Amino acid sequence: MDSHARYILTSAGLNAVLEKYYNAEYGRCPRVFCKDQPVLPAAISDIPHEEAVKVFCPSCDDMYSTRSRLDGAFFTTSLPHLLMLQYADIRPPKPADRYVPRIYGYRIHKPAGGIGAGGSGGGVSSSKK
Repeated sequence: MDSHARYILTSAGLNAVLEKYYNAEYGRCPRVFCKDQPVLPAAISDIPHEEAVKVFCPSCDDMYSTRSRLDGAFFTTSLPHLLMLQYADIRPPKPADRYVPRIYGYRIHKPAGGIGAGGSGGGVSSSKK
């Protein structure tokens, strides 16, 4: 494990990451319904040089790619989750809204066989909820 990865999992390292999180230095969630929620750096793998750093959104609990070429192993797969456990009060609420695809105001439902698969193709609901 890299010395940076060891440091950020210490109390001092978590405090430094927390300050950067509050200042949104790692960026903001690209998801519309997360409303510019700050994100945390995270890795998909702890093996050095395997994957570039990603960002984790604590609101939607999803990972996103970044333009950074920095090695993800510098931040470990554990960092965002350990930070949320250590500072539980910073966890944002889950987004209340969810995108619902619509055509002319009608919700779209996926047909059982898929569009063009010989099904009725009637993938539009009559409900305008």
